[in-house]
Amino acid sequence: MWHAGFYDRLARQRTLRRMKRSKCDDLSQGSLQLARAIEEARATIFEAPWVKKSDNPEQEKAAGERQLKHQLSSALDQGFIMHDVRHPELRLLNQHNQFGLVNPDNRYHIANIETPGTYTLRGVRGSSADLQIQVGAGDPGFEEGETNLDPVSLLSLDTFKVAPGEPFEITISDSDTGGYWLSNTSEEGVEAKNILIRESFMDWNTEVGTTWYLERSDTRGMPNPPPDPELINHQYWRAAHYLKASVESWIKLVTLLRVKFGKNKLSEPAGTKLPGQFTCAGIFPMDPDEAVIITLPRVPARYQSVQSGDLWFNGLDYGRRQTSLNLAQARRSCDDDGREVYHMVLTPDEPGVANWLDPAGASTAFVYVRWQGLDADHPLTEEDYPTAKVVAFNELREHLPDSEPVFTAEDRREQLAARQRSALRSPRGF
Repeated sequence: MWHAGFYDRLARQRTLRRMKRSKCDDLSQGSLQLARAIEEARATIFEAPWVKKSDNPEQEKAAGERQLKHQLSSALDQGFIMHDVRHPELRLLNQHNQFGLVNPDNRYHIANIETPGTYTLRGVRGSSADLQIQVGAGDPGFEEGETNLDPVSLLSLDTFKVAPGEPFEITISDSDTGGYWLSNTSEEGVEAKNILIRESFMDWNTEVGTTWYLERSDTRGMPNPPPDPELINHQYWRAAHYLKASVESWIKLVTLLRVKFGKNKLSEPAGTKLPGQFTCAGIFPMDPDEAVIITLPRVPARYQSVQSGDLWFNGLDYGRRQTSLNLAQARRSCDDDGREVYHMVLTPDEPGVANWLDPAGASTAFVYVRWQGLDADHPLTEEDYPTAKVVAFNELREHLPDSEPVFTAEDRREQLAARQRSALRSPRGF
């Protein structure tokens, strides 16, 4: 076994080499690098096309400032928690340090790794409706235009056969070790840099999250290097670089999506790089005189939901407002053929129906629909596609089933109080 002092020297040398590769030569700047990055990222946000052309630019700037806060929190995590791939630490991603429309029904864990390297992921399985463990390539937030991990290998509930309450162990390495194993190199030679764990929950009150522990085999039981000026400066540099690049990447992505999706319609569902997962989306300007009725048929899937966000890909406050609904939370109806469907109403003001999707003050709502764990024997057909229809707010009832009950102000208070109890409980079940 290496002597601790030798290991500390080795770790410091590697840190310095990374800094040189990163062209981070000024070792006296520290937090000033991040301060400059905040100023530059803020200026970039205010130049976003939808801010400059908005009828209410101050409101859009405020939303942009909120996005900046999320990205700054994420940047600090990247710089000071996820910088050392020899001592990986799983970071919990939530609405406060989100990276792109964080799903209120999800519990995300993410860590950086390096290849070659052997890592072990162990824990006790929870009871989430869906689970995906992904080893991915790419540097989202650091590389221009990258906003998602590119899967190298993954496990899902189709292949990860561990019952709730059972312990498990997963090896991440370059050779098959038997048991549960994730390759850190794709068949094309792409090397993994990240681990992303995504647990999806339908029932916020009864389902519980999995416990997770990650370690690297050749640093097991070894201390990490102590902080010194070089290391701290490198950490600030990582945070600053991530902040600027991630802000620019999200603005470019949303600019493209605004052209691709247009307005007031949902895109056709499309498969993602994850098995059994489909998504569709739409962009809807919010007008108090209008309402958007989103109708979602139930299909054989482990998880289905609809979420509202804003143009900055902010996941809106889901604890105190009903900005999302999964099919365990939403009120169901039946269509003329007796099929189970869900009518969601997206509108700025209280619509008096149970399935209100609250845009939480967003001038333009970004709607995202998700299917996960879709039954391979029942692929999505056009009959399964969600629809969106814009109607006059004062004519809303004419476009809903006669059986849709009136949801009173007292009903809403009780609904939101129950949501708060589930979402803001500490510790949360997931």
